[in-house]
Amino acid sequence: MKWCFLLIAFAVLLSCKQNTRNIEPAIYYWKSQFNPGGFEKARLDSLQVQTLYVKFFDIAWNGATAQALPVAKLFARDTAYLRSKSIIPTVFITNEVFYKLDSTGVKTLAGNTGALIQKYLALYQLNHVSEVQMDCDWTASTRNKYFYFLKEIKTQLRAPVLSATIRLHQVKYTSSSGVPPVDRGLLMCYNMGNLQKEQTSNSIIDPEEFGKYQSSIQSFPLSMDVGLPLFDWYVLFRDHQYAGLLSFIPVAILNTFQKQSDQVYKVLRDTLVNDRPLKAGDILRYENSAVESINKIVSQLNKRLSTKNLRVALYHCDSTILSKYNTHDLENFYSGLRRY
Repeated sequence: MKWCFLLIAFAVLLSCKQNTRNIEPAIYYWKSQFNPGGFEKARLDSLQVQTLYVKFFDIAWNGATAQALPVAKLFARDTAYLRSKSIIPTVFITNEVFYKLDSTGVKTLAGNTGALIQKYLALYQLNHVSEVQMDCDWTASTRNKYFYFLKEIKTQLRAPVLSATIRLHQVKYTSSSGVPPVDRGLLMCYNMGNLQKEQTSNSIIDPEEFGKYQSSIQSFPLSMDVGLPLFDWYVLFRDHQYAGLLSFIPVAILNTFQKQSDQVYKVLRDTLVNDRPLKAGDILRYENSAVESINKIVSQLNKRLSTKNLRVALYHCDSTILSKYNTHDLENFYSGLRRY
């Protein structure tokens, strides 16, 4: 009995010495119309999510006008719910924009982007925004212009924190990708495989592939939050060439395809899916964000992150997506990074 008591006491002592992080649960809201339904609100309440990354608009290159223009702009129907949360305005910018613009154009873009963000903040009466995030998959050839854009837009914003999304390849190849001049990063722990390669198993999330980046994450010279995936899709190949993505295929149509493996389907006859024509012989690879894979990523992250106050953001808020996970699993994605 004495030894049993000592062992229990020792275990308690060890647990008390375990380091803990302060976890702030968050989620991305990536739809252009802000109007979360009852299921989405209930799920966020059960997860105690108070922070939403809300995409205000995209910026894409318009070839017809040779301009970088805002598209998919936010329209908030439920402004009361929007104002009840801590909002982080987020802007997605295609990398093509920085290929096309010169330095003068980049400076103008920063001014226009900042002004449009402020317009939406005023329109929806979001008076206490503490952070704004930029999302761009920049490359070595566009880094200088994108970083110049970040420096310029920092002067345009009233929010004290400017953050940027960080892809895994940008973490690993810092010498070419550089470190963005922002206050904070958000590490996107998804889209880590070659989407356009037919032999890829799952380009969304792959714990083995993620393991190749662990040491780089630990040494990256920027405080980072974490983004975890919840989404799925079908990757389309035609004549062994990448031909796009489909977000959803009805089961009745999927059952008409030839199942070649757990993930791969072959289209047997010409078929229309959500107004999109598929041809006989097309190959579809189903990819998702499995609970087991996310948990493995969380476990690997736990060993590498030094951040004590960590925001963990799930991507993204949608009833169809959220319904594929039970509340317990979603809670574990957050709490799994609390102790390390």
